[in-house]
Amino acid sequence: MIQLYIAEKPSLGKGIAQYLPGPHKSGNGHIVCGGGNVVTWARGHIFEQADPEFYTPDDVPLNSKGTKRWRLQDLPIFPEQWIKLPKADARAEIKVIRDLLKQADTVVNAGDPDREGQLLVDEILEEMGWKGPTKRIWLAALDEQSVRKALATLKDNAEYRNLSAAAEARSRADWLVGMNLTRAFTLVNAGSGVLSIGRVQTPTLALIVRRDEAIEQFKAKDFFVPRIQAAKGQTSFWSAWVPVEGAPGLDEESRLTNRSVADTIAAAARSVGKAVVEDFQSREQKQSAPLGFSLSELQKACSAKFGMSAQQVLDCAQALYEEHKAASYPRTDCRYLPEEQFAESGRVLSALAKHPAYGPLVAKADPRLKSAIWDTGKVTAHHAIIPTGEMEGTLGEARQKVYDLIVRSYLAQFYPPYVYRATKIVLVCATQRWQANGKVPVSAGWKAIYALSASEDGDEDDQQGLPVVLKGDELQVVASDVQAKQTKPPKRFTDGTLIEAMSSIHKYVEDPEAKKKLKETSGLGTEATRASMIEKLLKYGFIERRSKALQSTSIGRALVNGLPKVLTDPVTTAQWEEVLSAIADGRVQADIFEQKQQSFVEVLIQVAQKTRINVGAARPASGAGGSGKTPARSKKGKGKGNGQSAAHR
Repeated sequence: MIQLYIAEKPSLGKGIAQYLPGPHKSGNGHIVCGGGNVVTWARGHIFEQADPEFYTPDDVPLNSKGTKRWRLQDLPIFPEQWIKLPKADARAEIKVIRDLLKQADTVVNAGDPDREGQLLVDEILEEMGWKGPTKRIWLAALDEQSVRKALATLKDNAEYRNLSAAAEARSRADWLVGMNLTRAFTLVNAGSGVLSIGRVQTPTLALIVRRDEAIEQFKAKDFFVPRIQAAKGQTSFWSAWVPVEGAPGLDEESRLTNRSVADTIAAAARSVGKAVVEDFQSREQKQSAPLGFSLSELQKACSAKFGMSAQQVLDCAQALYEEHKAASYPRTDCRYLPEEQFAESGRVLSALAKHPAYGPLVAKADPRLKSAIWDTGKVTAHHAIIPTGEMEGTLGEARQKVYDLIVRSYLAQFYPPYVYRATKIVLVCATQRWQANGKVPVSAGWKAIYALSASEDGDEDDQQGLPVVLKGDELQVVASDVQAKQTKPPKRFTDGTLIEAMSSIHKYVEDPEAKKKLKETSGLGTEATRASMIEKLLKYGFIERRSKALQSTSIGRALVNGLPKVLTDPVTTAQWEEVLSAIADGRVQADIFEQKQQSFVEVLIQVAQKTRINVGAARPASGAGGSGKTPARSKKGKGKGNGQSAAHR
């Protein structure tokens, strides 16, 4: 009896094989283990959707590259039967898997623990006509304990069919929108190069374009902050004027824009010379350690701290998971851990204690502490990214930086809260109110892990050393002044802040109902795709990197400003992601979603024929005038196109 494990990639397959019974014998693209177990692997998706020309009439003329020309009359292209084709560089893997399937009695789907990983192996089985029993191994980490536990708890693969359906629906929607609308807008605007349109990439580009336009159209406004310096004994401190609604010189955001009014307020206070304490509050406050890293949070942190691109961070995190077995599955949107996993924390801490950099930190940790990160009810398909306590091989500089943040985030969960004393003093002087705020560290707590100071999470106006005063105390005013300030434009996006914007897209939506819905359910793209969207926009020349900043090009701006709003509005694609999640949960049928996508495309093709976009010398991309591979089999072939459609996502 042969049980065949089909892993998503070689590293995952080899990681599983080493914990199956021996003896182990390596073969061509597979490993034979004891007990009738055999492990083989793909290399990502080894099948892909056929290109649009596969579905267009046979009499379409060819271009100079020998592929069919793009023609408006062929649009929309809606496959009656979705066709998948083997990838040209995957022939070896396909042959190995096909031969092993002929000998197998049972198959175990060992794709990554997400909807794309589920689809990747399911489509192999479908294309190769496998009808036998199929199980599923769900691996969130590749350390020994996680793998052995997963091997002991194999599930029926049928329990995950909705994940496959959601991934297939996503792939088809990307194809329908990207392939049809890219062709439509490109053909109508001949001479502008390929105008790549994508379900996620176009709204993402719009975020960058709108931010850049806001920066360039920004006009700085002067505003003024009157202050007084009050003293109690030998201790003096500054207090800022508190605006009063209706006061002269205030703008709509309660900023004082009239310098003469500011000077008058400050001078009056100085001339009175006394201030009375109206309110005094001083109390210790606690700040717990931040939750664990989702991929977006990790990308944001590495972008800010190291200037790393989102793709670099993902690549490093993936390597830490696959190659080094040092961290858990990276493509997660969750920042929590299952409570059941708390029992394993002692083992992880003991392993980390052996590392010279982390030993002293582990020594000060309290393994009995159970922070807010441990909450099974808030864990989604995957838990937060954490260290496994294992390490295979040596880390390069970039991977070490990412790993270090993951480790410190985990260790912080076993440290007490950061404690600080927050103080507020409200004074009355010359009939005006003035306020001083202060923050003084009491106990570093988890911040000791990062060597952070109070100023790093406080307001720039926070002061240390505010005196203890009582309500009614009279203080001397020893000085007054007016601080001249200017409003600042928004900052350009970096990889980290763009990833954050994509995952919190509700903040960029004005409609109250849509904002509320998106806050609860959706983002722009997924944890696994956001980094690739940035790279795609760079590839097409729609954006460029300037130091850490991402900035739109003239081509990118022209495209965004020329397209209908429904293609650039983040609400549209975020709502699609919500439906895809519903498909994964079994609440929506995939074919209904596909029908709606077809209707959407039909309407947009009509819009495209009336739209003129002047992008100047747009950057050409491969496939202009009729991209695509020569089909490897008949148009009448059967099969479902579940493969990737990343080019126009």
